[in-house]
Amino acid sequence: MSECPNVRIQPIVWVNSPRCGSRATVRGADSNPRHRASRRTTTMANATRRRKRRDDERDDAESDEKDARTTTTRTRTATTRKGGDEADARTRDGKKDADDDGAEDDGRDETLERGNSEYVGVRDEDAAALSRRYAENAEARLTRAGKDAETMSAEERERLTSEVMRYVLFASHQNRGAPVLRSKIGEAMSAIGGAGTKKGAGSYIVALAQKKFLDIFGFEMIELSRAQSRNKRPAKTVNESQAASAKCYALRSVLPAQMRRKFVDDPSATAARGFAIVVAALVQISNGCIREETLFEQLAQLGVVSGEHLSENHAELGDVRALMALLVKRRIFMREHSSYDDPTMGYSYELAEGAEAIIGYENIDKFVNESMRSQIATV
Repeated sequence: MSECPNVRIQPIVWVNSPRCGSRATVRGADSNPRHRASRRTTTMANATRRRKRRDDERDDAESDEKDARTTTTRTRTATTRKGGDEADARTRDGKKDADDDGAEDDGRDETLERGNSEYVGVRDEDAAALSRRYAENAEARLTRAGKDAETMSAEERERLTSEVMRYVLFASHQNRGAPVLRSKIGEAMSAIGGAGTKKGAGSYIVALAQKKFLDIFGFEMIELSRAQSRNKRPAKTVNESQAASAKCYALRSVLPAQMRRKFVDDPSATAARGFAIVVAALVQISNGCIREETLFEQLAQLGVVSGEHLSENHAELGDVRALMALLVKRRIFMREHSSYDDPTMGYSYELAEGAEAIIGYENIDKFVNESMRSQIATV
């Protein structure tokens, strides 16, 4: 084999290393100090670059995390500030609404806080219990009517019930809430014909109308007996006796006091309502009957009318005599001669059936008791 004079062959020796064990190396390369220093320098530079890159990455991550925390904090602060502003706005709006409601109610809203039993003319009725009672009443009337009601078709029953409700609604509105006579309701059913002309079927239809009034309109169609004045001449015939005990029906709201004050009651009628309650109390404490001149004398003491000028209009009530005539027309009061034997004795006022429907006898007694209690406390 020929030798190449330009190539220098380095001998290979085995070197024992504590980290890598035995390894083969070229003696000439490892034995050169410059080569070893260069490799160490390169290795250290690479390690330095890697360490610097890791430090830069860690710094970037910490910076990003810090920025994220700052952004979250700012968002929470803005949300909290916005929520606080909205809460303050709601508080201001609620306070403004409360002030407006207080201004509308003359700064007082004690009725809403006390409950329905303290609101004169409104009873704490259970609408569900009333509905069940009227449903049971309709079933009893159906059984009592027998074939007169059983032979009616569903369409005829619905038409008669709707006619009764329509007539009672319009008659009650026309007469300012005065009770409607049962005989007038019967005439409205007879005008339609068919089963409406039968007495047993008519009672069943009226019971169905009572149930529907409560479920649809929130009205109780209460049955009342026509009040008769004690000053009237006693009945002499059967017809007069039947007329004296005639039945009538009145509509009365079963809504809570809060809803009545907001959606039902007319604020302009508050003074007239208070006047009716005062007059009813004066009649009640006068053993159920008060002479007209005595009534106006007591109203003059209350400042409602002037003793010298009875025709002078009141600032809120207007013409008091005209208002009393309207209350008589609504059957809250009856105005009859004080004596049927001597018309010259003038007139007297008594409570009519409308007082029970619109005000309630128990509410009149409560009003009298509270007035007396307040007078005693004042003295």
